[in-house]
Amino acid sequence: MKSQKDFFNSVAESWDQKCKHDMTKVESILDLAEIEAGNYILDVGTGTGILVPSLAQRVTQSGRIKAVDVAEKMIEVAREKNQYENVVFECKDALDGEETEIGYDHVICYSMFPHFPDKARAIKKLSRKIKAGGRLVIGHSQSRAAINNLHKRVDNAVKEDNLPSMVTLEQLFESAGLSVRQTVDDLEMFVIIGERPQN
Repeated sequence: MKSQKDFFNSVAESWDQKCKHDMTKVESILDLAEIEAGNYILDVGTGTGILVPSLAQRVTQSGRIKAVDVAEKMIEVAREKNQYENVVFECKDALDGEETEIGYDHVICYSMFPHFPDKARAIKKLSRKIKAGGRLVIGHSQSRAAINNLHKRVDNAVKEDNLPSMVTLEQLFESAGLSVRQTVDDLEMFVIIGERPQN
């Protein structure tokens, strides 16, 4: 059976034509995250780099962005589209290995969190990459029901990739030591933002 990585590599070149994002909603999600100039951002599962221009504008030249994805073809497209001096693109699994560099202001999973097989592990691992006062953001510019129904129809490689309920995610955030600052769960979007306590 085709793997997630194979699926995303196979659709990378046509992804931006097939998968349209409402950038007004995307900007709203980033507004909720309260990204500031000088921030250091990890964009997990960047895909074709949908967030990168908006993130680059917000962090300005004084900030930095690391955009990662497991699919090398997605990273190739993202790198071609986005030429910024302070953005680094890497083909890697954000959960692989132990993170030696704890210090991101924001770790953002936009339109990709359902693709983690083990949601609890993902939140624990990602939360360790955030500095004190930093935030983990899971965001979608569609409702939870719309996302889960879409994955069932798209391809066998992603048909089981579901977005958990908000209650479940709140519990997973708290178990990982994050305090939930913001949630949105309606027909327009799905967002949860957790913060690592200062001490």
